[in-house]
Order: sequence, then C-alpha cells, then structure tokens
Amino acid sequence: MHSQSLFFGGTTTHFVAIHCRCFILHFTSTSFFPSTMCLGPAFTFIYTPSPKGDAHSRHPRSSHQSEKTLISHAALYSADATHPNAPSSLRIKANKPILVAQTQTRGTSTSTNGSTLDNNQHGLSELYQQDLERRTIPQDLADEIQQFVESDFAKRYFSTHRTGFIFKRKVPMELMMMWQKAPLMAPLLLLNKTLHKDAVRIFRVIQQVMGDREYEGRRQPPGSPGRSPGGSVAKGILEEERWMLGEGILHGELRDEIYCQLVKQLSGNPQPDSVFRGWQLMSVLLITFPPSKNFEAYLRTFIEQRRGQKESRVDVMAKYCLGRLPIISQKGPRGKAPGLSEIESASDAPFNPSTFGEPLDTILRIQSRTYASLKVPIILPFLADGILALGGTQQEGIFRVPGDGDTVSELKARIDRGYYTLDGINDPHIPASLLKLWLRELQYPLVPEELYNDCIQCAASAEANKDPEECLSMISRLPTINRRVVLFVISFLQLFLEDKVQTATKMTAANLALVMAPNLLRCNSDSMAVVFTNAQYEQIFVYNLLLYLKCDVVDPDYVPRHGLGATGNVHTGGNPRRSRGQRPA
Repeated sequence: MHSQSLFFGGTTTHFVAIHCRCFILHFTSTSFFPSTMCLGPAFTFIYTPSPKGDAHSRHPRSSHQSEKTLISHAALYSADATHPNAPSSLRIKANKPILVAQTQTRGTSTSTNGSTLDNNQHGLSELYQQDLERRTIPQDLADEIQQFVESDFAKRYFSTHRTGFIFKRKVPMELMMMWQKAPLMAPLLLLNKTLHKDAVRIFRVIQQVMGDREYEGRRQPPGSPGRSPGGSVAKGILEEERWMLGEGILHGELRDEIYCQLVKQLSGNPQPDSVFRGWQLMSVLLITFPPSKNFEAYLRTFIEQRRGQKESRVDVMAKYCLGRLPIISQKGPRGKAPGLSEIESASDAPFNPSTFGEPLDTILRIQSRTYASLKVPIILPFLADGILALGGTQQEGIFRVPGDGDTVSELKARIDRGYYTLDGINDPHIPASLLKLWLRELQYPLVPEELYNDCIQCAASAEANKDPEECLSMISRLPTINRRVVLFVISFLQLFLEDKVQTATKMTAANLALVMAPNLLRCNSDSMAVVFTNAQYEQIFVYNLLLYLKCDVVDPDYVPRHGLGATGNVHTGGNPRRSRGQRPA
C-alpha cells in the first residue's frame, strides 16, 4: 500500500494505491487546506493487473490491515461541519450499515503462481548432511517435526534441497527443519527466483541475531569497544534485523519463509542463549507482520508446545508470543519496519509489557504502582497535554498530518522505558500521531467487538432521524475503563471545535471524525465492501459524540481534565530495559 499527496497549483490531489488482487486509485480534489478537508468531487478508478508476477497467492493477509485502514480514511462524504453546532447529518449516500459477525473466519488461499515458482534444488554441504544424520533429537521434537512434514503446508510449499556433488541425495524435510550452524544455501519454501538471495541473506541475519554467526558488517578484534552490547556491532545487527523486517513487510511471500527459518533455528538448538535470543526475535516478528493463514496453525502449535519449557525463560516468551499471534493475524502487517529502539523494546516485551498493544486493564495494572489514583492510562494525559503545550490548537492539520516517523518511534520507545518526557520534541504532530497509534494498537478495540454492530446501527438511526441520542446512550454501555478512555479522548477533541481553533487548524468536527473513527472502532471483517460501507457510519457515530456528548456528566466517578501539565519528566518506576539478548535474572 502506498499513499501520496500531489500538489498542483492551488489544488491537492490525494493518490491512494491499495495492493491486493487489484489496486484502487482514489482521487479527491479540494482547494489547498480548505475549511472542510477531504470533501468535494471525487472519483475512484479500479484497475486489476494481470496475474503475472503475483507473489502473494499464499498470503491472503498480505495487505489486509493496510487496506482496512486506508479505506476507512478514504470514505467519501459531504458535510457542513464548519461550526461545532452543525447538524448531525452528514448527508451520506450509502447503503445501510452491514452487521459484522463477532467471530470471523478469515479466508485462505491455496493457489500458487506456477509461472514464477520452481522446485528449488540446491546442494547442501556434505559435512553438514553428515552432522545432521548423526544428531539425536528428543522423541517429542521428532514427532512434532514429522507432523509438520506430513502437513499440507509442507507438501505444498516446501522446496527440495539436495546434497552431494555427484549423487544428489534429497535432504529429508525432517533435517531441513532442524537447527544448523552452517549457512542456508537456498530458501526453505518455494519462492520467486528474485527473492532467493534475500531469503539466504535473511537466514544469515537470523543467525547473527541469535548469536550463531558473527556479524559480518564490521569485523573487529575481540575486546574492541565496538563489541560491547551498545557498540557498533550490536547496532549493526539491529539494522540488519530492521532490514529483514522491512523485507517481510514489502514481500508477503517472504513472511512464511522468515517464520520457517526461525522455527528451524529454534528446533533442536543446543545453545540456551541462542534459544533466548531466537524467542526475542519471535516477539519482534509478531508485532511486525503475521504468517499466512496456511502456516499460522503450525506456528501456533509450535509455540503452544513450548509454554512449559522453563530453560532460557522460553515459557514466559512463548506465552507472550501465543497472545500476540491472533492479534497480528487480525491486524495484518505494519506499514513500515519498526525503528531500532522499538525493536529493542519489542524484544524485551515478554518481561516488560509495553504501554502499546496491551489490554487496557493490563496497562492500568502496570501503572498502578506509581499512579494508583489515575483512572485512565497515564499516556493519555501525557500526550494530550503535550499536544496542547506544543501549540496543537494552532497547528494546521493537527491529527491529520502525520508526525515524523522516526521521532514518533523514538518517543514510543521512550515511553515504553517508563520515561514520559517531551525533551527535544517541538512538533505537536508527534504526540498527536502517537495518540492515534496508541488507540489503534490496543489489543482489544476501545469499542468492544460485541457492541460494534449496535454502534453503527445507532449511527444509521441518528442519520435517518436527525437525533444523536442513540449514539450518546452507547457510551454508558461500555466497560468502565473503556468508557473513561472514550470520555477523555472525546472531551480532548472537543477542545479543537472552538471557532478560533478550527480557523487555525482547518480541522472541523467532520474532519476529526474522519481521522479518529478508525482508531476508536474496528470493523472485524475481511470484506472491503463491508469495511468501506461501515466506515461511513463509524464516522457518523464519532461525529455525533464530538458535537453532543457531555463528557462531564456521563460518569459520576470520572470527569476528564486537560492541560494540567503532564508534560514534565516522569518515570513510572518500571524495570530498566536490558541489553539485547540479556536474560532476566
């Protein structure tokens, strides 16, 4: 998925390309920074490319989350919402909202692109083959590998490896899925030939991350400063890891290859430290992109069977990874690779839970040791007051214009370490982007899945009857923590509806509803038609909350407050982060 804005004189043309089986070009032309953004003439052109070169047939989720988010943001509507007292009607010309089943069965794909795939037959080292044949593995591990070998996934997608110079012997798949010290000479799976070199390099990166291979970027003698945990070698390995994550995001075909290679290196690995670092890498993968539906079942089984492994604290990390797998499978891949500091934080997340991507009750429990009196996560007043302190009410396009990605990642990592400070940050778009990210990455949506259909039905009723009361009444049905977070967010956004603020920011209630609705409600459907249709009613729902919700009377035990100065240096008392690969005591 790619998104760009092209500027031609006094107009802005937004170009959106969504890559799946086809891509959609969506153009919206408006005057440059008008008082009502994203409104006006629009048209959509759908182009379906030829199947040649389609490398994502095994990955039905390759761009799932990106498409969802983009279409939610690209929903078309017209509204006269330049004043906070504007009517609730958004005059949407659309179908009725489509109810979403609470448990979705995600589609699978079993086709392969025969025109670009071949049966890989590459030689393996004879010494390596002999080493594998001599190795004795536990019976339970052998049974597990045999079960995988007999699976449809292995039969359909695994390549053929051969060893020897004269008599090419086929390498048994059981041996292919065992840990090895030697480099990999060919991909484990059937891949497009253009990705073979990347797959081989990825295996070297995995070995470097796990400590099974020396980092080749900068060879330095033992004892040199660069070999310290914080030195250039450690940074170089992180950069290589980030490259690998980026390749997995960019090429859906490589995702299963990366997961398979890591599972291989975690199977029969004789080095406890290597196993520990391998599970750290698994934690990072599971916040970056999901495996295909075809490989997900085996990966889940692999993780489940290691929840009782106490050595190297595998049990803790396996339990964490097991919780992350369904989340990343539902959300889909990230838009870009995480930064270096975020990779380090994700590696340590099984032992120091992140402020991001966790359930609300977990976040409150973590902060209760330091902020027991707070009724919402401390990150909310911190970011909200930061936006105000940095002049967000006077910043054009606030909440619409994204902050610098690297700076956002750095602030996210800083918060994950327990330090709530805006030192060195002077752009309100940074905390604004992070606020949306925090809401979007919550493990469970702010509006629970079981209430989603009621919300969009209330929005449809409010649109038809010109009465927002049904939308407002939904807030009291939310769980207590969820309700208070919604009250905090809506009351904060209402500060931006004053006439003088809208004049400066060019962000009306309709604009705020457009950019914030995907962060408050999630449509759990694989159908883009459902997502697109319901996105409009999600926006109507949030729009009515922004205009009519009286946040100070909904919950008698909680009244949100803003501008109290939560931007100072704060440390929550969390555990300091360890160096990469350092096991907990």
